[in-house]
Amino acid sequence: MSNTHIIIPASTSNLGASFDACGLALSLYLRVTVEQRGGGFEVVPSGEGADQVPTDESNLIARVARHVAENRSKKLDGAQLIVQNDIPLARGLGSSSAAIIAGISVYETLSGERLTDEEILRYALHFEEHGDNLAPSLLGGLVVACVVENGEVRNLTTIKRAWPEQIKLVLAIPDYEMNTHEMREALPQNVSLSDAVFNVQRAALLQAAISEERFDLFSEALRDRLHQTHRVPRGPGLAEVLRMNDETDKHPGLLGVAMSGAGSTMIAFATKNLSAIGETMSEGFRAYDVRARTVEVEVDKHGRNIAISS
Repeated sequence: MSNTHIIIPASTSNLGASFDACGLALSLYLRVTVEQRGGGFEVVPSGEGADQVPTDESNLIARVARHVAENRSKKLDGAQLIVQNDIPLARGLGSSSAAIIAGISVYETLSGERLTDEEILRYALHFEEHGDNLAPSLLGGLVVACVVENGEVRNLTTIKRAWPEQIKLVLAIPDYEMNTHEMREALPQNVSLSDAVFNVQRAALLQAAISEERFDLFSEALRDRLHQTHRVPRGPGLAEVLRMNDETDKHPGLLGVAMSGAGSTMIAFATKNLSAIGETMSEGFRAYDVRARTVEVEVDKHGRNIAISS
C-alpha cells in the first residue's frame, strides 16, 4: 500500500507594518505521512509540541479534513497520520496555519480530489480569519494576502513575490508562548488616522524596497503602530530585541528586526553576520532572565509539497 507524504512550511507574518497582509514561508516544516485505513483518525505526533496536541479526531489536522469532507459531501473513513513537526507552537511561526493546510491536504489524499489554490484558501479561512500565514504555507515565498468578502463568502486574493537572495533570516525563539487569540485581544478596536497612515506608508514602502532592492529602507519599512506597540509589552525581552531596529548601524549586516506574527519569536533580516545578530537578540532576552534559541532559516520558495511512496 502506498503512503502519501505532506510537507508544509512554517511562516512569519505581518513583517512589521504589513499587519494581516503579508507573510513569508520559512524552512521549518510540518511533515505528515498519511496511512489510509478505516476506524477514524489516529495521530502519532513527534517533534515540537508532540505532548501538547490531541492524538484523536479532535486534532486540528483531522478536524480540518473532516470539515472539508462535510462541505463537499464526501465520506472519509480515516487514516493514521504520522506527524513530525519542526515548527514551535504558539511562537508566531504559523504552526496552526501549517496544520490547517495539512488537514486540507489530508482530505485531498483520502478523497482523491484535487482542489484549486483558491478553494484551499477559502476552506482554510474557516479556521483562521486572516491569510498572511495560510498563503505562504501553501504557496511558499513572500505572499501578499488580501481577504475579499462577497456576501457571506470570504476568499483570499494572493500575489506571490520573489524574495531577495541577499536577505537572510535569523529567528530568536524564547522559551515562553504567546497565545494568538490573546494577542489579538490586546489590540485596540480603533486607531487614529495618523497611525493608520503611518502603517499604510510603511507597508507600501516594504514592497517597493524589495522590488528596487533598497535594503537601506528596510528598518523604516518594518516600523509599526498597529500591533507591535501593544504586544511587545506582554513578553519579557521583546522590547529589548525590537530596539535593535533603531540601531541597525551598530550591527553590521542588520537590515531590521520585527516580531514574527503575534510573537513570541523575533525575526531579524540581514545580509551577513547572522550568528552575531542572533547572539545579540539572545542577549536581549537574557537581560530579562529569558532563554532564547536562535535559528538561521531560509525562505521556502515552494510551499506545500505532496509526494507518494510505495
